[in-house]
Amino acid sequence: MRIWLMISLLCSPLAAEHLGKSLAEWRADLDSGVRIERLVAARSIGEMAIAREQGAAEELFEAIEHSDSGVRYWAVLAAGQMGRRAREAERRLITALDDPTPEVRVWAAFALAPMGREEAALPVLIRELGNEEKGARLQAAHALDELGDAARPAISALEKATSDEFDYVGRVTRHALWELGARPCPYKECD
Repeated sequence: MRIWLMISLLCSPLAAEHLGKSLAEWRADLDSGVRIERLVAARSIGEMAIAREQGAAEELFEAIEHSDSGVRYWAVLAAGQMGRRAREAERRLITALDDPTPEVRVWAAFALAPMGREEAALPVLIRELGNEEKGARLQAAHALDELGDAARPAISALEKATSDEFDYVGRVTRHALWELGARPCPYKECD
């Protein structure tokens, strides 16, 4: 009985909803005057795009150019999780490499790397490892760590960042270097 209930729910019109709203409703929330509604909408559209909901990718890619930096952040973050399926957004992602918000630049670069655009992505990630904002440095470290082998040209910058004043940046960069085979272990004690 439970299985049939689950199947009927998944096959019903509700399956095109996310958290009780349709894509059109989430899209409308991107224009809300309440920031938290815009941010939840951007994240929800991103989750729908990752799940391959019809029309969600197009809405997500448009959100990369939204006026709210938080919406742009959630849009590029989701595009990065889509991998090569985000190729339609390549032009927008390249433009986002110059976004005024460092976290948007970081995750736009991350999204471009799997598309074979490492030459555009890696310099941005390396530069953000030296950003004065520790949150931006941490996000760049995480992006490089997640890129795996594609981050190999950033080894020198990662090595320098292991001594970052924000210890968490050091931890993540040590892990990235260990994954790349450039450290014997991911721990500080291996220095």
